[in-house]
Amino acid sequence: MKKILVLGAGRSSSAAIDYLLKNSVQYNWKITVADIDVKHASERINNHPNGTAISFTIDDEDRASYIISEQDIVVSMLPPHLHDRVAAHCLTHSKHLVTASYVSKKMHELNDAASKKGILFMCEMGLDPGIDHMSAMQIIDEVKSKGGKISSFKSSCGGLVAPACDDNPWHYKISWNPRNVVLAGQATAQYLEHGIKKFKPYHRLFADAEAIKIKGYGNFELYPNRDSLSYIDTYKLNGIETIIRATLRKDGYCSAWNALVQLGVTDDSYTIEVSDKMTYRDWLYGFLLPKKKDEDVVKTLARTLGIKKDDKIIERLKWLGITDNKKIGARTVTPAQILQTLMEEKWVMKKNDRDMVVMLHEFEYTIGKKKFIHNSTMVLEGEKQHTAMAKTVGLPLGIMVKLILTTDLKLKGVHIPVMKEVYEPALKELKELGVVFNETIKQVNK
Repeated sequence: MKKILVLGAGRSSSAAIDYLLKNSVQYNWKITVADIDVKHASERINNHPNGTAISFTIDDEDRASYIISEQDIVVSMLPPHLHDRVAAHCLTHSKHLVTASYVSKKMHELNDAASKKGILFMCEMGLDPGIDHMSAMQIIDEVKSKGGKISSFKSSCGGLVAPACDDNPWHYKISWNPRNVVLAGQATAQYLEHGIKKFKPYHRLFADAEAIKIKGYGNFELYPNRDSLSYIDTYKLNGIETIIRATLRKDGYCSAWNALVQLGVTDDSYTIEVSDKMTYRDWLYGFLLPKKKDEDVVKTLARTLGIKKDDKIIERLKWLGITDNKKIGARTVTPAQILQTLMEEKWVMKKNDRDMVVMLHEFEYTIGKKKFIHNSTMVLEGEKQHTAMAKTVGLPLGIMVKLILTTDLKLKGVHIPVMKEVYEPALKELKELGVVFNETIKQVNK
């Protein structure tokens, strides 16, 4: 019997745990779900005979080491900054590790040691990163096999709200970690556009969003995220002229979020000592130009932003609650944390709401003397049992576990899923599970 440990029973874990439990019957697996709140772990298992729930914290190093030593493979769904500590225990006890998070510097440094021990640390095996890598590499390898040369690659992804449940002016609700939403984009974005290295700092990131349209789902906009330049080597696209990895939102979101950035209310670098005695309106006034006589907060806000009072940006900001005369309540918190409290209240997924994941790859390439534009689109709406975010993050993790435990996969060391022996079976099974890409290829004049 193979033993699988899942660390973390948060909102994105449900589909991964469900997948592993369903497969445990056929493959004789024992699944242990560990969380700081054992009640959450128990709920995920739902009395399945092959599942066990335990209380777990990585801070208890001795117990964490013992629990990991008893397993064959570990799936870490803990916050990204904790994966390195999990990896250290996995290395000590020669256990495979699968995560959905970006490869950190410390994780990368474990490559040689993991290789020598004959174990695999597969990272970035979720949605973005994860499914984006696999689906992109499948197209890239196919184009190259036909002698093609790729000149442009844009990849964008977003976790959104399903159209039928879209009932607020932001066209957005939170289906993943709310803190990540607040702090998104705070590192300068780097990408390549028409052969020029581009650097877009945080204060400009949301101001220049690119508009796109996805058939059947309307108008979207995208902003570049993180470091796209490093993926030139990852995807073996030396000589490419344009490469951009980006985040997708519905149209209108970025201009309103840019207003919050320009005001300074997304700042997480300092705390406001008496915040519990302030209202959201009091707090907002601290970021605005001096109030004119008899001017209400909305007029002052519009004047500070240099827009009209009836602008849709103002509508979205008012709806969010930053102009409300309501006590903040929390003491000694950062502006970003205050904003997060509002978001968690206003952008909450209601009981019957469903989320939606959208991923879009846009390729331009030539084969011989012919030029092609190839778009690959995946749209998945959540369901009652699992959100779309949980499915697209969790299913790749579960599939990777199955590949490691049931196939002759020879990979060792620290990797991300860009190799054919991983992406081919993973994408095939994802398609069977409803994660489907629709392809459109159009020949254009060179």
